[in-house]
Amino acid sequence: MTGKHLWAQARQTWQAAWQQRTPREQVLLHVGALLLVLVVLWSTALAPAWRTWQEAPARQTQLDQQSQRMRQLQAQAQTLQKPPTVSRTEASQWLEKNLSELGPNAQIILQGDQVSLQVEAAPAQAMARWLSQARDSAQALPTQGQIQQRPNPDKSEVLWQGTLVLRLP
Repeated sequence: MTGKHLWAQARQTWQAAWQQRTPREQVLLHVGALLLVLVVLWSTALAPAWRTWQEAPARQTQLDQQSQRMRQLQAQAQTLQKPPTVSRTEASQWLEKNLSELGPNAQIILQGDQVSLQVEAAPAQAMARWLSQARDSAQALPTQGQIQQRPNPDKSEVLWQGTLVLRLP
């Protein structure tokens, strides 16, 4: 049998079954089919669109907040890319003012656009922190150094002694 023949036979069977129904049953079947079409239409097309429409204001608010946060982060990144300029005087003052955490014998000697830092028993953690802050706050960058670990009798922390040369802005 061909597809056309099967389709024609199915159509004849359907029409015969339809003709056997009373007018009342035919109306009820029409109403049932219409309700089925409406349910399918609602669940596949209208309900998702309705849900999206209702959620749109909250989603827009959320996207606006994300966008504002991204603009803040962008502005912060641009600020970090261009650090504020520090004068040589301000840089040397900062270095001298924050020298105390490197121990009582730490000293700075200014030599033009360079600073020589001498330490005798600087705690390693404090020295790392000071160098990081010197780079960020005073824009002073190490150019050379002769540092060695110093014996510590109580062995509670590592101590450094030696000289570092930093270039001022």
